Amino acid sequence: MNKRNLEIRTMQGRLMATSDGVRFEGVAVPYNATSVTLRDRRRPYKERIAPGALKWDGNTVMLTQHDQRGIPLARVSSGTLRFTDGADGLYFEADLPESRTDIREALQRGDLDGSVSIGFVCNDDDWVHGKSTSLRTVRGAELVELSICSQGAYAGARGDYKES
Repeated sequence: MNKRNLEIRTMQGRLMATSDGVRFEGVAVPYNATSVTLRDRRRPYKERIAPGALKWDGNTVMLTQHDQRGIPLARVSSGTLRFTDGADGLYFEADLPESRTDIREALQRGDLDGSVSIGFVCNDDDWVHGKSTSLRTVRGAELVELSICSQGAYAGARGDYKES
């Protein structure tokens, strides 16, 4: 994967206690919701993700703050990260490692507010250009990673913490 093509967007998640341990779950991407104004290109724009646009595979991981150097918190191929494509968004569930009490505590205290962010490689998009901003609709993309992070790009994408 060419890292120059990796795009990152931030949403909200939730941490929950379960009988099996700690689960972080929520909406990775709300479909057809408009993002905040993004400025990672020459011209400011807002973005929407079309329903079903994101595809993932066994290599898709959950990270902290998009840090690819760190140990993943969860991975699709190990069964600790799961995605469900719904009509209104892409949902996730992640079983967090017991050893990451720092992440759980930061979420419980509100130091991390439950924001999650996706990293994806876009394969298909449409643009509508206005006078001051543009609107991008992502129609096809490879989901590389989902990160727990400190800010969100899409309103209404929130999650919960569950702990046993």
